[in-house]
Parts: sequence; C-alpha cells; structure tokens
Amino acid sequence: MKRKSFPAINIGTVTLMMIFIILCMITLAALSLSSTIREAGLKTKTANHLTEYYTASNRAEELLAQADAACALAFDNSNGRKEYFSLLEEQLAADTFKILREENSFHISYRVPVNDAQELDVLIDILPPQQGKELSGEAFYRILSWKVVSTDTWEGDNTLHLIQ
Repeated sequence: MKRKSFPAINIGTVTLMMIFIILCMITLAALSLSSTIREAGLKTKTANHLTEYYTASNRAEELLAQADAACALAFDNSNGRKEYFSLLEEQLAADTFKILREENSFHISYRVPVNDAQELDVLIDILPPQQGKELSGEAFYRILSWKVVSTDTWEGDNTLHLIQ
C-alpha cells in the first residue's frame, strides 16, 4: 500500500497565522482608539484653557484702558510731575489697581483671575509727563510684565507605602 504524503503547510498553520494577524489588528485598533480619545480630551482641555486665558486677557485690556484714560485725564489736568502722579493716584485708588510708587518710578499692578489656579499679572510703568509730551501725549505707560502666574501651591506626594 502506498502512503499519501501530506503537504508541508497544514490547514492548522494557516488558521493560526490568520488568528495571529487578526489579534494584531484588534490590538492596533484598540491602541489607536485609546490614543484618539486621549488626544480629544487634551484638545478640549487646551481649548478651555485658551478660552479662560483670552477672557482674562480681555478683562486685563479693559483695565488697561481705564488706566490709560486716567493717565490722559491726569495729563490734561496737571502742570508738573508731582501733580500728575498725585492725580493719577487719586483716580486709580480702586481695589483693582495696586500702585507701586518709588522715588523715580510710578508703577501700576493688577491681577485678573484666569481660573481657580492661575491669575494674569500685569505690571505697567507710568511714564513721566515730560516723556508723554515728547511723544505728543500718545504714550502714557509702558507694559513691563503681562504673565500668567500660579496661585495654587503644589504639594507632591513622594511617600511609598510598602509595609502597612
């Protein structure tokens, strides 16, 4: 009797290869899906942060316009440097503005909340009236700082609970 010879590749090998390929494709699809979900969450978070920042920036611009109007009014109604700065100090004596007056400089600082953990910190240098006259009364201030600062304190937990 003659024996039949079997082919080198069995049907079982092809089946195992197909199962392996399908498992690889499912794994890649799951990784792709989880990456997409994570990126969508990050994009939402970034969009919310940008919206909060630009809302705070708009509010800071409004306060800057108030300070500019006060500078223009003090410039029109004053005769000298001391009178200019004292008029300006009277007009900006609100809770919003913090006046930092030194011998040779006059700064205005204010903060606008961005969110629960951040504020927009603005520092303005008020120019003396002589410089304002030289620039034809158009520039009353110079922005020294416009930055986001953190108001939350970070407390890292570096403890390891190995044995309880």
